[in-house]
Amino acid sequence: MHRNRQQEREVLIGLAETLATSGISKLLLHAWERRYGLEPTERSPTGRRFYTREQVERLRLLKTCSDGGHRISSLVPLSNEALSRLECELAGRQTISEIIEAIKDMDSDRLQALLQARAETEAPEDFIRVTALPLMREVGSKWAAGEVSIAAEHMTTAYIKRVLGGLFDRCPMPSPDAPRLIATTPEKEDHDVGALVVTLLARLRGWNALFLGASLPARDIADAARRREVVCVCLSALVGRRATLQLHLETLRSSLSPYIDIWIGGAAYGNLPPITGVSFMSNMDVFLEALATAAPALQKAE
Repeated sequence: MHRNRQQEREVLIGLAETLATSGISKLLLHAWERRYGLEPTERSPTGRRFYTREQVERLRLLKTCSDGGHRISSLVPLSNEALSRLECELAGRQTISEIIEAIKDMDSDRLQALLQARAETEAPEDFIRVTALPLMREVGSKWAAGEVSIAAEHMTTAYIKRVLGGLFDRCPMPSPDAPRLIATTPEKEDHDVGALVVTLLARLRGWNALFLGASLPARDIADAARRREVVCVCLSALVGRRATLQLHLETLRSSLSPYIDIWIGGAAYGNLPPITGVSFMSNMDVFLEALATAAPALQKAE
């Protein structure tokens, strides 16, 4: 018993090493203890603090993400896995400056080389999370601020789509009984990178997913859904009038079997009122969770 206790004690980490590894100060650590309950695993009779490796890693992640601009109060409820994903996103935003310069210079060869290099060194999902989505958001912000031309924005979109299209070759072949989905955008919405990303993420998880391009009327989406025998229709929209988007969704919903889900994502859908049978995916992780939740139930039903 004493030996097991001693072995357990040996894997605990003292305060000095915890501070050095996590990068936080003693004062900040004590403040987090008081405000957020980030207590050590063990205290000695003399008050010395001891932490597990998981706790030390959590403190490091909290420090990194808070330094990246996130409020600590919003970070504390997150799991270490979620914090790690956020850290990757922050790293991606901090290291895309070279790509942004190529975009501003309209240097298509340089842009393609930089994107391709990342796609070859990052796993497909990491490329989406760390490079593609942060880059598109950054370019959109710079276009709105007048720092990037519309031509440069279009060029970026074209090359991002080219690289994403190539990543489909790294997806597993779906099984014959894999659940099916289609992804597109509503009429007059030409920004289809989100729909392409959704298709790729689903394919990476074994779904039989088909990208239909941009700007489809509700009747054509419904027809494709029936022909493909899908269980889910995914729509992405960044712009569009609220009333037009709502009518498109309501028309599509009424044209589909109630057993076919509709998942929507993108800024334009964020303020729509709830529609029965339509689920809003606020971010990539919500969508991935929906895939994970839906697939086992569908396969069991079959």
